[in-house]
Amino acid sequence: MDNKKDCYLIISHTGTTCDKLVRSKMNVAVLNPGLVRGLRLMLWAEHLALYDESDLFDVARFLGRQQQSPEDSARGERIWQQVQETLGDPFAGLRMMVERARDNLQRYKAKQPLVGQLLPYLTAEEATHQGLNFREAHGWIEEE
Repeated sequence: MDNKKDCYLIISHTGTTCDKLVRSKMNVAVLNPGLVRGLRLMLWAEHLALYDESDLFDVARFLGRQQQSPEDSARGERIWQQVQETLGDPFAGLRMMVERARDNLQRYKAKQPLVGQLLPYLTAEEATHQGLNFREAHGWIEEE
């Protein structure tokens, strides 16, 4: 898959939409496609719980060309190759995230620990249909 879509990213202190971008307290735009792609893949890998913090730290050091032992550098490179193979196709990565969110919803309902950091967005009607305790002020996750 061609990664021309990973051209830029915007990091904002507040919620960002096209019409509110200039109202944010702080915005950072990154125009480095390699950095943008690396950040997207690492965030997805973290949210999907495909790798632990130590693995992703080694990848970050590898991608940042930071000095590290040859073993750690090789480990970071190996994990980075795996991340790219798993999540390099954005559509496949998005499908994985949707599946993980659905699985986590079932885990949440069964009072089991979640895997990763993904849950589906549910409307009030969908949450109620799922048997979740939806409250207008808090949604369905916040408990009293």
